[in-house]
Amino acid sequence: MALRSQMVENRGSTARDFCMLERNLLSHTKLALLLSLLSSSVLLRARLVPEDDPNPMSGTTGTVVASLQFAAALAAIVAGVWEYYCGYWDIRNMHAFLVAVKPHLAIISVVAAVVFLTCIIVLSEH
Repeated sequence: MALRSQMVENRGSTARDFCMLERNLLSHTKLALLLSLLSSSVLLRARLVPEDDPNPMSGTTGTVVASLQFAAALAAIVAGVWEYYCGYWDIRNMHAFLVAVKPHLAIISVVAAVVFLTCIIVLSEH
């Protein structure tokens, strides 16, 4: 059975809401890319400004921090896709979606906690 696309009538703010969903998904993807880049730089011990100290972060701490950041990157992608599809189906079924879905808020809160924890660990290591 072939899937048929269903046209949604552009009434009110439907097009603007759909663009908002796409923009949010792209923002989550950008956050995930930045977190994975930061994870890679911690694993490779790359620095923007070279210092005399050859080992700024210990190997175990760096691996743990990099793993947390990569897990947070994956969680950001999952949260973005979750929010996109929930909003998409709300648009298709003509439901209001002013309130964000609760799992999205929980996942993004964990991602924010990982970013804050990373800042604390990096500042305490130096």
